[in-house]
Formats: sequence, structure tokens, C-alpha cells
Amino acid sequence: REKFSAFRLPTSHFDDPTVYAMISAADTFGVFQVESRAQQNVALPHIQPNCFDDLITTISLIRPGPVQGNMVKPYFRRRSGQEPVTYLHPLLQPALAESLGIILFQEQVIKIGRDVAGFTGGEAELLRRALGKKNAYEAIAGLRALFVAGAQGKGVSADIAHQIFDQLTAFGGYSFAKSHAAAFAVLVYQSAWLRCYHPREFCAALLNHQPMGFWSPAVLVGDARRRGIDVLPVHLEYSQAGCVVIDDGIRLGFAYVKGFGEEAIARLLEVREHVRLTDMATLYRRTRLPKRLLENLVLAGACDHWGVPRRKLLWQLGKLRAVADELPLPVVAHVDLPELSEALAGALETEAIGFSTGRHVMARIRPTLPAAILNSQEVATVNSGRRVTTAGLLVIRQQPQTAKGFVFLTLEDEFGLINVVVRPKTVTRYRRLLVTKTVLQVSGIVEQQGQVVHVLAVRIARLDG
Repeated sequence: REKFSAFRLPTSHFDDPTVYAMISAADTFGVFQVESRAQQNVALPHIQPNCFDDLITTISLIRPGPVQGNMVKPYFRRRSGQEPVTYLHPLLQPALAESLGIILFQEQVIKIGRDVAGFTGGEAELLRRALGKKNAYEAIAGLRALFVAGAQGKGVSADIAHQIFDQLTAFGGYSFAKSHAAAFAVLVYQSAWLRCYHPREFCAALLNHQPMGFWSPAVLVGDARRRGIDVLPVHLEYSQAGCVVIDDGIRLGFAYVKGFGEEAIARLLEVREHVRLTDMATLYRRTRLPKRLLENLVLAGACDHWGVPRRKLLWQLGKLRAVADELPLPVVAHVDLPELSEALAGALETEAIGFSTGRHVMARIRPTLPAAILNSQEVATVNSGRRVTTAGLLVIRQQPQTAKGFVFLTLEDEFGLINVVVRPKTVTRYRRLLVTKTVLQVSGIVEQQGQVVHVLAVRIARLDG
């Protein structure tokens, strides 16, 4: 909030249709609570939030409680009109009408205890607390008996009462209070507003506060570039400690260079204030930074403006002595070193800062690939049931406990992201490929549900880039 105080964040009116259009399109990289794969590929496309209450629902729905209670898909069907809103018993309607008959909020547990079982406010609160505790089996078992007895006293059959209590138990404590979700929804809207109207500043702030959120800096940088934001490499003369906004882009800061902590950055910035660093000898002797740090600086591209190839700069660094009494070992005076290839330069830069500011690996190798290997934009236009082959850099691998052995991959190419679903048997077959971040080629069947498109993997191979 301090960084964006000049932008007058919205504090009471949450009704900008442009912001909601962006959220509904799942264009939410870096947006608090709604940037995850589950939100982008499940909740947002189905709910299509267009008001503040929808944000509260979206946040609350993708939680272990509703997922374990098998409440997510029924909610989607009811919201879209594919399934009627029903209740196990009419007494549930006052508590669950706002959520289409689905338990979403902790407050609803209290209301159900009161309306269905005749609990007092204190007893209903004890029920909510017990459901939220781990290993509270005895307490829950005792409350079940009280709940069923109370429900029978209000004309609910024992069978229906047990079914309702089973839903409450599955819902458990892995859920939000509505008040909590509403507080989060404020941050969701404000984060989305910043992304919508101040994308450069928003992205720079995200990069300056890593690690955080769902996506890695590499994915955030890729997203920024696809939105027309230039992400410029570390520069010895222009970079600051953190990332800064410049013109139409973002300049990476020294903090992204491997090994550069506060002390090393402070030393470099202090020297830069008094001395113009125009060659490797001056940089090394003035800063007295360890050679391994300066190597990373070179590999990050921070010295490219000198016009000297990176390999030659590393050679020069290796020949330098910081103090006069160092052992004067003989060094070959001149060696003709080939320039780094684009692929190797990108790989070394990734080692130095965590990603490459050059061309995406898929943009580099795309010309060598058969036309049959579709990019992310082409995959998005393919109809369900068709077999395709695609490829991309593996950036996310997830295997939720509730997924029954399925693995969910996110591949990235120069145009966007590709969602891949891997069945348990296929996971076993290609397990080694799935544990390393590399470029993968995937053949499989396209499955399309509304705006959501993914590839059900059949074959997976490594694609060297």
C-alpha cells in the first residue's frame, strides 16, 4: 500500500467493470488469492466474477473444505443453471440460500446448527470450533449425537440429519469465515486494480517482494512481456538494489543477481557514486567484491554495455589480482574465445538471476520444430477430442492430495501457458521427466470446457533447447 499510495487505491467502491473483466478472463498473474492455477482454470472461468460478492465466493470456494465436501462442481452447475438449487431439508434454506444450497462459509455452520438442530448460539459455536480442530473425533462424535437428536426434535429424519452432519464434517475447518473472505476480497480487488491500471509498477513491486504468491519471477516476467512491458536486464550503471520502473518497462535490480545481498549491493552502489566503472579491472579493484559475485554480474548481462563479450570479461576477471601480494601465477595473455551462443548465454543468465531476459527458449527453438507442434495460442483454438502435440518450458508441477494421483503441469512458450493433465499411469511412466524444469513435448487429447482448455497427456518427451 505504501508503494502505491500515489495511485489512490479504491477503498469503498469496488465496481469497475474493466477490473472485473480482467479477473473473469483469469488475467490474474500476481493478484492476491486469485492467481493460482485452480483459480485461473477452475473458479474464475466458471464464476465470471462481476461484483464484490462474487469475489468473496471465488475466494471461499477454492479451499480444502468445499473441495473435500464435494461442493465445488455442484456450485458451478447451480450457478450456470445446469442444476436446480436444492436443499437436503427446507430448514437449510435460510442458511444456504446465498450460496445456492452449498456450504461455503464458517458462519453457515453456526446457522445450520441453530436452524436445523435447535442449538443455542454457544452450542453452534462449539460445533464450528470442533469441526475446525485436528483430531477432534470424540468431540465431533458427541456433537453428532446432539445434532441428530436436536434435528429430529424439529421434524428432520435421522437419515437426513446424519447426511447434513456428514457435509459439515467434510467441510471441516479448511474454510473461510465470510468476514475473512470479504477482507481478502478487498485486497483482491485492489491488487487487480493495480494490475489493470498500473501494470509496470505492479509487476516491479511483485518482483521486489519475492518469494511470494503462486508464480515464479520467471513466469511473472514472461507475463509482463506478453502484455507489452519491457523487462530489461541488470545494468551496472542504471540498476538499483531492486527493480525499478523506467519508461515503458522495468529494469531488474542487483538483488536478482545470485549472491548479491544487502552488503554487496551497498558496496557496489557506493563505489558507483564516486567512480565510473568502465572496465573489469576497475570494477574488481574498486569494489573488492568476490570474483564469484562479479562472474554472476557478467553472466547476468550487467556489463554488456562495455561492448566486450561475456566470455572475454570472465577471462579478464580471472587474470586480475586484487592485492599486490597475491601469488603471481602465470596466465596465458591472450586466448581467442568464441562468443556465447544464445542458448548458452540464456542458460548462464538463468543460473545467475533465475531466468533469462533474452528470447524465450521456445521462441529460439521454434524455427527448428515441425509445424505439427502447436503453440499455446493454437492449442487454445483446438476442439475437444482432437489429438495434438505441443511443447513448452515446464514452469509448474502440482499433485494435490485430493487429485487421486493426477498431476497438473503448466508449460510456458513465447505466447502463453499450456495446461496439461497427466493421469496416474502416465505419471508413473514419465516420472523422471516431470521432476525437472525443462522443455517438454507433450502429445495428448484436447479437453475444452468453456474457456478452459487443457491437454490430457498420452506421451511426454524432453525437448532439448
